[in-house]
Amino acid sequence: MENLLKPNETSFHIKFGGKMTYEFYRELEDKVIDAMRRYNHLEIDLSEVSEIDICGLHLVGLLQRAGVIVATSPVVEQASRGLLSTLHAAALGRASRSSRMAIR
Repeated sequence: MENLLKPNETSFHIKFGGKMTYEFYRELEDKVIDAMRRYNHLEIDLSEVSEIDICGLHLVGLLQRAGVIVATSPVVEQASRGLLSTLHAAALGRASRSSRMAIR
């Protein structure tokens, strides 16, 4: 994992590179929380992320909700799309089962 912390006039920019996985989750989360406490505006750049797992995707979800991601890598994009399609398929499966149960 590599990250570059760059303060500038309007915001604090963090660039994550390398692995965004379980082994680095706590460290990444701590850096983000610390930066959110210290700076009014935060920008997270994930364009150098080369590997991501479910823990990294969880952190991406939290960062997306906070609206601080300014760039993502193809790896992050692909993993996010894969997770969303899986969640969508699961939701459709639940809806289909619910409708079949209502018919009975």
